[in-house]
This record gives sequence, structure tokens and C-alpha cells, in this order.
Amino acid sequence: MSIAALLLFIRALGLTLPLWIVAGWSAAESAIFFIVADVPISWIAVRSGTKAAMLAALVAAVASVVGAAIVFAWAGRDPGGAAATMAALPAIDASLVARAAEGYHRGALEMLAGSFSGTPFKLYALEAAKRPDFSLIVLAPFIRLPRFLLVALFVGDVSRFLSRWLDVRRRLVLLGVSWVLFYAFYFTAMLR
Repeated sequence: MSIAALLLFIRALGLTLPLWIVAGWSAAESAIFFIVADVPISWIAVRSGTKAAMLAALVAAVASVVGAAIVFAWAGRDPGGAAATMAALPAIDASLVARAAEGYHRGALEMLAGSFSGTPFKLYALEAAKRPDFSLIVLAPFIRLPRFLLVALFVGDVSRFLSRWLDVRRRLVLLGVSWVLFYAFYFTAMLR
């Protein structure tokens, strides 16, 4: 799906600024950014509810095609440069790149499992560019959507439960602290 088609899709749905942010964030994260689109999806879950977060998850999954296509094209033209840039990103090292390459060759189910185990999707696109294998671009939303939906559902349910005791502002603060702690743990674990 092209950027123009995604923009038309978002506009046709009358989507708001937060969903535009999710789309841009997901495209950037699928290419080079290192904080996943789960962050804005979960913010929407707390702020606007589970249904809005599920729509955000769908938008993020579709937008991930853009980032994957960027990596695919970049790695096709400059494989060494793309690989070096990916290896220089936080929490990515040669062993993670190799593990992602192995997962890519095992197929879509392995890449889906990788999306739940901390393997950046951009590394699959990096590997797909070696063939080149365009099927990854088509599969991208289907590989990314399950985790995005799980985040939307989980955070939406937790937020609804906590709403008995905490207002939206406090729940957003709790969410922010949770993400800071998560990424502190993730980067610490991945940088070992």
C-alpha cells in the first residue's frame, strides 16, 4: 500500500490527529525508529477506549508497510549501509540481526512470534531485501496486527478497570511510567 493510499484511507475514515501520529510512528518504527507503535496505541486505549485503540492498531499495522518498503528499497540499493545502520540502533546487535534473518527464512509464523519476543520488524525487511522478496511487504500488516491488537485490548481493559479509582490523567501517568520501566528493562536486557 502506498503512502497516498494510506493517507486516503485515514482521511476517508475521518481519523483524528492521534491516528495520524500512530500511522507516522508505525511507519518510522518499521524503518528505523526504535520505540514501537504500541506506545501511542496504548495512549489511545487509555484516552479514548478499546475500540479507538483497535482502530489505531489497524492503522499502525497498515502503516508498517511504508516503513518495511523503505527498508526494503534502502537495503536493496545499499545493503551494507542499511545493515550497519540497523546494527547501530539501540538494542540491536549482530546476533539479533542473525536471529531475525533466521526467523525470516522460517516464515511468517516465526516472524509473528518474533513480534512478541522483541525482534524488530525492520530486521525482517532488511533480510527480505537480499532476495528480493516482496511478499514481506504484503505480509507486514498481518504480522504486526496481532500484537498491536493485543496491546489495544489489554491496555483498554486495564484502563477501564482502573477507571474506578483513577481519572484519565492519572491513568496516562501510570501508562507513561509503565512504558519507561518497560523500555529500561528491554534496553538493559537487549544490551547485554
